[in-house]
Amino acid sequence: MNVRVAYYSATGNTRKVAGAIADALGCEAVGIDAYPADGVELLFLGAAVYATHGHGVHQAVKDFVAGLDPAMVGKVALFSTGFIQSEAIPILRGLLAARGIPVAEESFFCLGRFALFNLGRPNAVDLLAAAEFAKRTLHNR
Repeated sequence: MNVRVAYYSATGNTRKVAGAIADALGCEAVGIDAYPADGVELLFLGAAVYATHGHGVHQAVKDFVAGLDPAMVGKVALFSTGFIQSEAIPILRGLLAARGIPVAEESFFCLGRFALFNLGRPNAVDLLAAAEFAKRTLHNR
């Protein structure tokens, strides 16, 4: 199966989770700016909400989703990190639905370090949970 992992990460938290997911799937995690435009059966897409972007996902993520060709993406599985449980996954789900791109029902979220909060996160337990999410999603596609 053709599987890819793409992410946007301003702080490095989502990048760490993307790496754990990619390792579990035997592929490479790439930033959305390096994502190839060819087809994929299952795309794991990660992003977070940022206060500096109106408590929404970064414009680069919106542009990335807007540029996805629905005929070239079978399904998207979403993951996110954050200071607290955020709206990133519902926002992404809505953007993808508006493009007619199917989204896996299950998604993944874990806390991410921000300033002096959530120190050490995502941690080994979070990354293991992300890997398990990836394997489950691939199996249940």
